Amino acid sequence: MGANLAGAFDADVVIWLALVLCLGGAAAMATGRALARTWQPALRLIPYTLLLAAAACFLCWALFGVPVIPASRLIARALAGDWGEVLLGLSGLGMTFAMLWAMGAAGFVLTRGRQMRLQYPFLAPQPARPEKL
Repeated sequence: MGANLAGAFDADVVIWLALVLCLGGAAAMATGRALARTWQPALRLIPYTLLLAAAACFLCWALFGVPVIPASRLIARALAGDWGEVLLGLSGLGMTFAMLWAMGAAGFVLTRGRQMRLQYPFLAPQPARPEKL
């Protein structure tokens, strides 16, 4: 039984990483780039990334049955006063959010940096030219 449980856990982690890093990461990068291209503030990335994280967790559960956040169990444990398991269950969403936010922020920073270099080239430091002897 232990080997089956370990094999199931490994498959769950691989599915979670594939969905979060591939699909969710691409969506987060695109979201960060879109916010940067329209000159929106970086704080707008937080609610969008939270929605992406919830969608990624839902897809893990709906497509593959990976219990990222078992809501009924979390509610029952919260009513019973066992907050340790509630926080442990919410850590899946938190971890997903953190990974997607990092990828979205990278897309935002890279795109905003490119925009600033193109729009304000006079602010960039000039490369040092070698002296002619």
